[in-house]
Amino acid sequence: MMPLRQMLACTTLLAAAAWLGSCASTATRLPDISEPDLQAEARLQEGQALATVTQNLARLQRVGRAVLLANAEICPDTRRDIGVITHTEDDYSKEMRDAARRELGAGETPTVRLVAPGSPADRAGMKPGDAILVGGEAVRVTDKDFEALIEADTLTLSVRRGDDVMSLALEPDTLCRSRIRMRNSPSINAFANGRNITMMTGMMDFTQDDDELALILGHELAHNTMGHIRKVVGNLILSGFATRYTRPFESEADYVGLYYMVRAGFDPEGVEDVWRRLADVNPRSVNRAKSHPTFPDRFVRIAAARAEIEAKQAAGEPLVPNFKSDADAR
Repeated sequence: MMPLRQMLACTTLLAAAAWLGSCASTATRLPDISEPDLQAEARLQEGQALATVTQNLARLQRVGRAVLLANAEICPDTRRDIGVITHTEDDYSKEMRDAARRELGAGETPTVRLVAPGSPADRAGMKPGDAILVGGEAVRVTDKDFEALIEADTLTLSVRRGDDVMSLALEPDTLCRSRIRMRNSPSINAFANGRNITMMTGMMDFTQDDDELALILGHELAHNTMGHIRKVVGNLILSGFATRYTRPFESEADYVGLYYMVRAGFDPEGVEDVWRRLADVNPRSVNRAKSHPTFPDRFVRIAAARAEIEAKQAAGEPLVPNFKSDADAR
């Protein structure tokens, strides 16, 4: 005789199978659609999505590169750069890979996706779709061989365009070492890890203009240049993970980052308003401080830093943050 538990399990499975066999259906007759129409609309939406990603990436490259370039002389670490982003088909999700091949020309070997306006690559005539060759092989601009190559003040690059190989003479720029990356996410956020800056597309959409975007990028760059990641980790460990010890570094990143954006030629007038708009999105942070200062604190401090910068500009003084003296640091 079958055990009771096994009988109950079998009964449950039979009941489920019977229910699935009589699932409810819609109450209306839906219009027929053709497969070609469905495929055409899918291709259109894929193209629109990739076009939006490309526009965001171009904006981030334009604004971010300006901030990195203008502050190279005061950044503790720098790198050489020619102003291009390279890609392959593997940089895209499996669902979007065919569209990236079709819309952007992505393939198995690295090619240029974007060229920053006014960059060394742009001045030399490099174009999207070009393949940069090192030793006859196409490379990414982040490859170690390429990074070593562009340490020279001037260089000649071999570039493949279609079936032709040409030589382009360039003079690489010197930038702050941080690399700026974009992540497709609706989150209104950005973060730094000591080496890179990651910007969410949600934050890019939230910023109303390039001045506000430069403010956010300057803030994240300051985290890297001021060594905040290491300091925050150290304070968290020593304090038993008391997050109040991370707040001063956020305020310092706001302060130093404002200098970075102004040095890059962006207008600081009213940029502190970004914190009032963020209060609409996240009201809890108006009066609640955890790892970051409250939004009112950040608004008032940025406004004060802006006044400090404007006073220096009026007096013709260097636009450099007011660092503590050795005596102050003790």
